[in-house]
Amino acid sequence: VTGPVKPTASNTAAIFFFGRCLKTYQAAVELLRIGFWQDAAVLARVLREAHYQIGWIVMGGDATARLFLQDYNRNRRSVMRTLAKHGDPEIKTQAQAVVENTPADETLDEWWKNWWSKERNEGIGWLAQKLEYNAHRFEYAMLSAFVHTSPALTDFYFHEPKNAAGAVLETRPGISDENREFADTVVFSVFAAFVDTCAAFAKQMEFEFEDELREISERIRKQFAQ
Repeated sequence: VTGPVKPTASNTAAIFFFGRCLKTYQAAVELLRIGFWQDAAVLARVLREAHYQIGWIVMGGDATARLFLQDYNRNRRSVMRTLAKHGDPEIKTQAQAVVENTPADETLDEWWKNWWSKERNEGIGWLAQKLEYNAHRFEYAMLSAFVHTSPALTDFYFHEPKNAAGAVLETRPGISDENREFADTVVFSVFAAFVDTCAAFAKQMEFEFEDELREISERIRKQFAQ
């Protein structure tokens, strides 16, 4: 960026999401590099969730971005109230002073499950649907299993070897032959989610990188389709 950035709500939110995703992406790549592909799957889901959110902000503009920024203040108010009730004595006193000096606000004092909507049925899946991201049901469910330690993960940590008796417990870095195809899927998710985030960020900031990012995305898909 060689010039000043317009201090709009959508620019502020987009810059946050890009910065967060860039660091998370680097962490995921490092985990993959040293053989912790299952743990990289957790960060792949983080990247995909962030992609949905920055995409929603870019689509909705400042009105949507202001909901994100309002939620920052909503959470801060909630944390202060919690500390005022349950914090250590010293912190409790300080938090109570903040609460007493914070004017009531009907909008910010109402708790929202997600920053983009207070409706319970409008969660991350709803967001993906609105963005027409049709692969969400399959990709997100797969990555979520690693986040929640689903029983579906058993084969990726504990399985019978193909050509020997006994069992294999995968606790060391690396990828077994049995899991290589699935690990490749995780690698794809890490790269694809980050490139999609970059595309949304570039669009918001008017960097005019659409063709380059589209080419990168296509190359990633072709690489893993093989």
